[in-house]
Amino acid sequence: MRTKTDELDPILIIKPNQLWINNYAYNNAMDQFATYNLNNAQRRDEQSRCIFHFRNIQELHAVRDGFHVPQGLQGSIVAGTNNPVPIGQAYLVIKLGARKSEFSEDKNFFHVD
Repeated sequence: MRTKTDELDPILIIKPNQLWINNYAYNNAMDQFATYNLNNAQRRDEQSRCIFHFRNIQELHAVRDGFHVPQGLQGSIVAGTNNPVPIGQAYLVIKLGARKSEFSEDKNFFHVD
């Protein structure tokens, strides 16, 4: 499948937290994240719910900082308690040139309060 993104666009890869999947909350939260601040029928993940493409690093940070998971969807270690767990681990991939990429874990993504 051909992607609509440029090869130098930053990419966010999510390794889901199994608790969110078990609580049937992961897909709903990621659908909201994939469409946050986009026009109807647009997604930044091409339905993967794990790999998200952004135009630039500013858009990535704007979405990260503006996105909020409603409390009703937040997974918790013990159901009914207020001890939320992250949706998953987030990794940023940025291509720097034809043969070089940079990637690292971003601990600011998806830690709900």
